[in-house]
Amino acid sequence: MSSSDYTPGQVYEVDPATLVIGTNVRTDIKERSDFAKSIKALGVLEPITAYVGEDGALVVCRGQRRALTAAKVGTPTGTVPVRVLERPEDAERIVAQVSENLHRAEMSAAEERDAIEQLALLGVSAAQIAKRTAIEREQVNAALKVAKSETARSRMDNDGLTLEQAAILAEFEDDPEALSRLEQQLSWGGSRLEHLAQQLRDERADRERLRAEAERLRGEGVPVLDPDECPSPRWAYELDGLVRVSDGQPVPEEEWPSVPGAAVVLEMRLVRVEATHVAEGTEQEPTEVEPEDLDEDHDDEGGGMWQDVIAQVWVCTDPEAAGLCQRWRYRANQATGDSGGATDPEQAAAKAEAEREAKAAERRRVIESNKAWRSAETVRREWLAEFVQRKTPPKGAEALICRAVLDVPDWLERAGRERHPLLTRALTGKEPSSPWTDEGRKQAAALRLTNTGSPKAHTMRALAAVLTAWEASTSVSTWRNPGAWDRHIMQALTEWGYQPSEVEELLLPQPETDETAA
Repeated sequence: MSSSDYTPGQVYEVDPATLVIGTNVRTDIKERSDFAKSIKALGVLEPITAYVGEDGALVVCRGQRRALTAAKVGTPTGTVPVRVLERPEDAERIVAQVSENLHRAEMSAAEERDAIEQLALLGVSAAQIAKRTAIEREQVNAALKVAKSETARSRMDNDGLTLEQAAILAEFEDDPEALSRLEQQLSWGGSRLEHLAQQLRDERADRERLRAEAERLRGEGVPVLDPDECPSPRWAYELDGLVRVSDGQPVPEEEWPSVPGAAVVLEMRLVRVEATHVAEGTEQEPTEVEPEDLDEDHDDEGGGMWQDVIAQVWVCTDPEAAGLCQRWRYRANQATGDSGGATDPEQAAAKAEAEREAKAAERRRVIESNKAWRSAETVRREWLAEFVQRKTPPKGAEALICRAVLDVPDWLERAGRERHPLLTRALTGKEPSSPWTDEGRKQAAALRLTNTGSPKAHTMRALAAVLTAWEASTSVSTWRNPGAWDRHIMQALTEWGYQPSEVEELLLPQPETDETAA
């Protein structure tokens, strides 16, 4: 179209690539991903204003970001609406541009939530809301969750909670104990709210699995106790630690069900499936490892996989009536008899009981920390999946990459052999295929950037490869025996914005105390 084809005051559909960007007081025109998605999905909704230049081209005076983004990502129609104006004087142009940018206010989170709710009430699905508004699906789901909870909505509107925080409260509003723990975390600032929420989700999933298994076993006639029915301390009633008072012999395992007062307590237990020397297409029995044995002798160099399984623990609810006692008590009584009463049986029993309780307490601590690590792993990997999408590497990225390349830690070498499966999952959201298949080789090739990629993009991809390689090597043994690289990377992640959980902080350098300084 020529300059004579444009009438001031009219709106025209124009190819954004033909627009000329005029002088603008706003120089920061960084493209936001959500804005680009909206333009691509819906097009430009607010007309761009432009005037006819001396060469007949349309010169943008307001709406440069809309014009540039539309030219880059495209629109459904391939055009953008442009309102043609008379060419403004420079002073008039500047006043209009300043006014437009200074007085523009983004929608608040509450307004966005309410708008999403209104769309849902009109019958628009969550998927369609996300597609048609270019709002992330997770954000849409969170808004809908909060909209259904009066408590969460009120806390968001009146107490300044973010949408994400309110969504977590809404998720657990039917669990008073969980809500109490969440409120306590919020009162402390809420920095670890996501970690606590994930722990609560995992605990809830474990309870559901245990409840379903208990119902199944009861249907088979097995006497399963509910958690609140279990005698305390449980270790003092476990059949594998009891012996007959008459002869000090343990009850054979196959006879446990017939012991008076015998019952089963169910618990989640961590086991490991070794991945080495297993023929393809065959299954291997999991190897159970006691929590206190998860040390340097049980590392992950073999590529084993940790799994949570349901274990049955047999107890006797009334050992005395069954003619049983704890093994250490029987030995203490025997020692007293052999020495003619020289040994105080109560003192020996108290010492043995204290030792057993200390061991049980340590076991509980390790089990709880293992669970906390597994929950933190979910949060950390979600954070990493978002972090590796960055376009600009953070401060210190080059130094970490250089150190990794020169040190070549085992976990980095192993990830290279396996074609960086966790990196594929983080970047694409898809499960990686075997590196030896055509699809796996195709996925690995896609990880390599083309030569036209910017230096920052290549640096960021290299950093992502290092971080995901380390992440793939971590397990519940990491928090107990952190190595130099574990500490180095956790500290780097923290400096780059990751909020570690309490158990992850064990990997960080500990603050110097007066005692350590001395």
